Amino acid sequence: MEKKKMLVLGASGLTGYKVMQLAKSRFDVQGTYNARSTSYDLLLKLDLSKPDELNKLMHEVKPDVVVNTTALHNVDYCESHPEEAYHINAAMVKEMAEHCDNIGARFVHISTDFVFDGRKGAPYTESDPPNPESVYAKSKLEGETFARTCQSWCVIRTSVVYGWTPLETQGSTSSSGKPMNFALWALSKLARAEELKIVRDQFTSPTLADVLAAVIVKVAGTAVGKNELYHVAGTSCTSRYEFTRKLASMMGYRADAVQPVESKLFAQVAKRPALSCLDCSKVQSALGYRLLNVDESLAVMRSQIEMESPNLLGS
Repeated sequence: MEKKKMLVLGASGLTGYKVMQLAKSRFDVQGTYNARSTSYDLLLKLDLSKPDELNKLMHEVKPDVVVNTTALHNVDYCESHPEEAYHINAAMVKEMAEHCDNIGARFVHISTDFVFDGRKGAPYTESDPPNPESVYAKSKLEGETFARTCQSWCVIRTSVVYGWTPLETQGSTSSSGKPMNFALWALSKLARAEELKIVRDQFTSPTLADVLAAVIVKVAGTAVGKNELYHVAGTSCTSRYEFTRKLASMMGYRADAVQPVESKLFAQVAKRPALSCLDCSKVQSALGYRLLNVDESLAVMRSQIEMESPNLLGS
């Protein structure tokens, strides 16, 4: 039986890279890149600032499933570049949804926990009303709305996606200047014995990219979850500081190398929710898939680093 075609938009980013690796056994998969150079095959150049490129690509590839992992997700950059943020995070999602309808493709779109204001004081479910407070969050929520206009869609909200990928250790940056995911950034500083001050008053559900990718591939290839909004994240609600301490310990460094600070000490342009943890009960029940907590996720990440880049590990 011929494999269905999958097109992963943003395949040189962490989530897209993991989706590509997992999907190859089930799909005829191709992906796109923009700012990040990459050395692995099956990637096509796509600049979302040029809508004609998307139109051409979609009609050339004719995918059965489109997974959109692209985003302008540097929160402070979005605040000072609102037109660019709304173009990438909202207007181009509308284009993607329309193209998917034109060719009969399923659309899987990745969104964020930042659509919530963080004032609930407990993890958010899919039925909680969003209240975005930054340009980034508002543009991502608008993107969700456009994604849901597609005939066949699944929107996945996630939180602080991290994990091991060789692509992010090569020194390349995203279009908005982000060098690497939070965990790899923190690990690289620990490996260089650099000062690490992490906020203790922002709580999230850190998400291992491998787990997120597994759910994406599941909802992409099955009718289960058709036209659904899911929260997909790690099952631990934790502060950035506590997460980084656990990361340090798991990777062989002293936990007290991580110093706690208040977020007000950082000159952050955009407002962040104080507690944007996600309740992921719905997706686990619907798909029969158990998500991982922080300790389990960091153990997976460590095992990958042990095989591919053990020099990053401490004693």
